[in-house]
Amino acid sequence: MLVILAILTYVVLRNLRPAEAQALQQAERLRDDLRNVQMQAVNLGRSLQLKLGAPAGCPGASYYVIDCTVAAADPCTGSPNTPIADPRQPGGLFCVTLEPPLALAGADLYFDPLGRPKNGAALIAANATFTITGGGPARTAVVTPLTGFVIAQ
Repeated sequence: MLVILAILTYVVLRNLRPAEAQALQQAERLRDDLRNVQMQAVNLGRSLQLKLGAPAGCPGASYYVIDCTVAAADPCTGSPNTPIADPRQPGGLFCVTLEPPLALAGADLYFDPLGRPKNGAALIAANATFTITGGGPARTAVVTPLTGFVIAQ
């Protein structure tokens, strides 16, 4: 009986998340996704970019990841906006949609093959901040220059 009560309590609490908790959860997911993109860029030896918005292949997405294929100082400008495959979900694309009513603001960011965060042809000189709003206090995921370490707040 106690086990059944515990399971029911878990299900109820999980489904009754207030918007503030959802915003923090989405910020933590974005942090994890940024770290994943950085790790994949290093492992694949290619530049990968996290872009805001929804490409044709992922209607309604808040952000997605592309493979930067142009041979230039900035390999992401001019690259096709085709989302890469998400290794966490076989057959799926690396596209993420935020829970309503949350919204995401920030700038596209890419990681070079060494895992360094870049914006255009240059390394970022200041923290790159992604802000999630719509769930009480704004939540952020912050990428630090040079190392690309990401924290969610």
